[in-house]
Amino acid sequence: MNSPDYTGDFSIDPRHIWLNVASEGPIPKKAAEALSEAVQWKLSPHLLTIPKFQQIPLELKRSIARLIHVDGDDVILGNSATYGLHLLANGLEFKKGDEIILLQNDFPTDILPWLSLEAKGVIVHQLAAQKHVLSAEELARAINHRTRLVCLPLVHSFTGFKLDVTAIGRLCRAHGILCIVNLSQAAGAFEIDLLQWEVDAVVCAGYKWLLGPYGTGFCWIKKELRQQLDYAQNYWISLMDEASLNSEGALTLKNDHSARRYDVFGTANFFNYVPWTASIEYLLSVGLDNIERHNRLLVDQIIQDLDGRFELVSPRAESERSNIVVFSYKDPSQNFRLFEYLKAQGFHLAFWKNKLRASPHLYNTTQHIERLLLALNNYAA
Repeated sequence: MNSPDYTGDFSIDPRHIWLNVASEGPIPKKAAEALSEAVQWKLSPHLLTIPKFQQIPLELKRSIARLIHVDGDDVILGNSATYGLHLLANGLEFKKGDEIILLQNDFPTDILPWLSLEAKGVIVHQLAAQKHVLSAEELARAINHRTRLVCLPLVHSFTGFKLDVTAIGRLCRAHGILCIVNLSQAAGAFEIDLLQWEVDAVVCAGYKWLLGPYGTGFCWIKKELRQQLDYAQNYWISLMDEASLNSEGALTLKNDHSARRYDVFGTANFFNYVPWTASIEYLLSVGLDNIERHNRLLVDQIIQDLDGRFELVSPRAESERSNIVVFSYKDPSQNFRLFEYLKAQGFHLAFWKNKLRASPHLYNTTQHIERLLLALNNYAA
């Protein structure tokens, strides 16, 4: 069964089949056109008006808000998923003996920002999961009265297993534990509705499934939690209005805990944020439900048609899996050679922890997957 062909919306060299959006996503043509217009503003600076500076971050926030079903005023613009985690790790008050639970073998983004708290006496547990992501049962056994925060990925980068965010969020809420979720391997790949989740904050990179330029990202922090942040970050665009900008008097700081207070410096970064807004609007126009169906078809095709010489690391159960497929040759010593063999034939996957990772997105087709499977099944060790 074939799904709609979206390849015409991109400018990917047909000699190369990009199956590595989990590392980096290509921008669609609409985003390239938007970037070209933004370049014209810099070529002719009279086109770069004050309203453009003001509207660029607002339009991006509105697009992200539609994507995850929140209020645009609560979206914080960043340059990565790490940015949002540092806001939380550096801005929340932790006491000696407080405990934080993380996933062992998670991508370092979700671990490194919290490790600096160990110098303050905070205990950071990296828990190994039985099936690559923590279950609610495993987490329930690990938490205690000192547990303050849990930070986990919605989709595990190295295996493609998906977190049961509903059960995890409910457990954290019942015990008064903050629940932070990284959406980087999920947002843009399938529908996400934060209104249905019991989480306190999410972070996300913008250059993967959201098809933005590198150096983009966002976070959403629940208003009640945002008001607890004590993090000095004073940036004129986020703190000043037209009247205060035109005043010649002494400046004073407002007690402002709005989301824009925590935006990354340079939110009018039009070379990044203009094309990223166009990419998100493109995804929304296709429809996240359509993208999810399209990607599921491609993932099904890989999982079902790998021959017996390959071992699947990712889950087969649809409830546990995502759009990431990780696999290994039965003789793991062949994996890097296999990775190089595929790259030489124009198939671009990722190689992590001596395993191969395929991550197809809507610009891929069933024909691309057929060609990949043919190359795999013809591989001679």
